Amino acid sequence: MDERILSITDRCVRRQPTSRLDRRYLLSFDERSEEAEYIISAADRFVKETCGNTGEIGVQIGVIVGPCYADCGFCNFASSTTDVEDFTMGDGELTRYLDSVAESGIVSSVSLMTIHNFDFDDYLHIVETARSVLPEDIRICSNTGDLEPSEARELKKAGVDSAYHALRLGESIDNRLEPVDRARTMKNLISAGIPVAAGVEPIGPEHTMNGICESFEHAMGESCQCCSASARIPVPGTRMFSSGSISDRKLKLIRSALLLSSTDMDNTEFGFYGGFYGGFNRYFGEYSNSPKDREELSEKGMRHTVHWAAQSLINDGYEKIRCPDGSVRLISEII
Repeated sequence: MDERILSITDRCVRRQPTSRLDRRYLLSFDERSEEAEYIISAADRFVKETCGNTGEIGVQIGVIVGPCYADCGFCNFASSTTDVEDFTMGDGELTRYLDSVAESGIVSSVSLMTIHNFDFDDYLHIVETARSVLPEDIRICSNTGDLEPSEARELKKAGVDSAYHALRLGESIDNRLEPVDRARTMKNLISAGIPVAAGVEPIGPEHTMNGICESFEHAMGESCQCCSASARIPVPGTRMFSSGSISDRKLKLIRSALLLSSTDMDNTEFGFYGGFYGGFNRYFGEYSNSPKDREELSEKGMRHTVHWAAQSLINDGYEKIRCPDGSVRLISEII
C-alpha cells in the first residue's frame, strides 16, 4: 500500500486538515483497486465510530410536480420529454403521508420537494400544513427551485429546519438554469438561518475527478452544512437516458474520499455525505412523484419506502436507529 494514502487517511480519521491535492489523490484510484478498498473501508469505520453504529431515516415527498422549466436532461419532469401533468398535493393527501411517517416512529426528517417552477404560496401552505401535522421533533427540509431572500425567510418562519440545494454538475449545459442563480439561492437560505445540504450530482461517466472536487469545494466554501455525492440514474424517456452511469463501487469511492477529506470542517454533518437519498448512516425513502422514477407513485416504482431504508441500514452493517425524539432502538426490533 502506498505510504501517502496511509498518511492521508490517518490524518483524516484524526480530523486533521487535508489539502485539495490530498482530496484529488484519494479520488485518483480505480474503484477496483486495493487503494479504493482501503479508502472505502476507512470511511465506513470512521462513520460507524462517529455515530455509534446508529443510522437515521428521512422521507422525501414530491408535493409540487409537472413539466419543469429547468428541463434537466436527466429528470423525469423535464418539460421537453415528460408526460407528467401539473400536480400540487392537497391537504388530505399530504396529511395521510405525514401521519404514516409519524406513525412509523423512526423517521427523523421529511423533505418536501418541488420542481423548479413552483408556486411559492402553494408551497408555503404545504410547509405550514406539514408543520402543524408532524410532531415537533421531526425536522422539515425543503427541496425546491431557486428562492428570493424574502421567500427563504418565509420558509424559515413557516417551520423549515434545513434545505437541500445544489449547484449541480452540468448546470446551464444539461438544463436551462444559471449557476449564479443556484449559488445565490444557497446564500439566501443560509442567510435566512436555514442550514443547506448541497450535493455533487448527478455524477455520470463523463465527469472528471477535478470537476467533482471543484463542485464539492464550492459548496463547502459557501458554508453549506455538507456536500453529498449522488450518481445520475438513467430515467427512460429522458434526453440523457443513454448517457451511461457510474458503478456503485465508484460512487462509494467518491463519497468516501469526500467524507474523509472534510473531517476537520466544523460545519459538516457526516450522515448526509452518502448522498441525500442514501448512504453511510442515513437513508431517505421517497414517496409520491420522484424525478428519478416514471411511476406516478415512487413508493410503488422504486419502492424506496421507510422499510427499504431500515433494511438498507442493516445491509450496511448498522445495528441501531436514532428516533426523532433522540432515543435509540435496535433496527432488528423494528423490521
